[in-house]
Amino acid sequence: MAVAWRRQLWIGVGVVVLSPLSVLLADESIARFMHAHRGWGTVAAWIAEFGDSLYWFIAFGVGFLGFHLRRAHDAARWCFLALASLALSGIVSGILKATLARWRPRVFVADGAFDGATGFGFPAFVVEHVRNSFPSGHATTAFTLAALAALRWPRATGLWVIMAVVVAGARVLQNSHWLGDVLAGTALGWVTPWLVLAVWRARWPGSAPRQSPVTTS
Repeated sequence: MAVAWRRQLWIGVGVVVLSPLSVLLADESIARFMHAHRGWGTVAAWIAEFGDSLYWFIAFGVGFLGFHLRRAHDAARWCFLALASLALSGIVSGILKATLARWRPRVFVADGAFDGATGFGFPAFVVEHVRNSFPSGHATTAFTLAALAALRWPRATGLWVIMAVVVAGARVLQNSHWLGDVLAGTALGWVTPWLVLAVWRARWPGSAPRQSPVTTS
């Protein structure tokens, strides 16, 4: 059963294009607005916890071992796909964060460094929380999970996307990320599981997890 990964790749490309547009046209004004309306920060912080990849690594790791021991092979393969997708998207996100070294918006608010600045600057290649804003890791995780759920339960794709948008958007509400960071993380997270499954099916077709016919193209 073929994976419609090419269509998803184009969706990812479309979202990626929106990211630099947001950096240039919207990020600063949105960050200013969020700073002026900080009342929902606590709720946003709680929601954003669902985008912490550590919890999901533990959950899928336990699931993989449990299903494997119970000989529920297809369920174990889905857990393995989730682990591989989260690892790959997380590694790429981490590399981009350190390479681009974008300041987080809340730091700009504290230092009064807005006035048209984008947060990108030198030196790059910095591994430091306040300088590792782009892309959003929580958005990457949220949309990796949404893509995995869409692959497994395609009829509820709209629901998975809405849930991911809520989690990713919480990072903007917290002023922990610029909108452009979240859009970049969205694209990375959404595309990764489709590509991982496409490679899996191409190289080891007999062992790949089964999909619903709705996901074919």
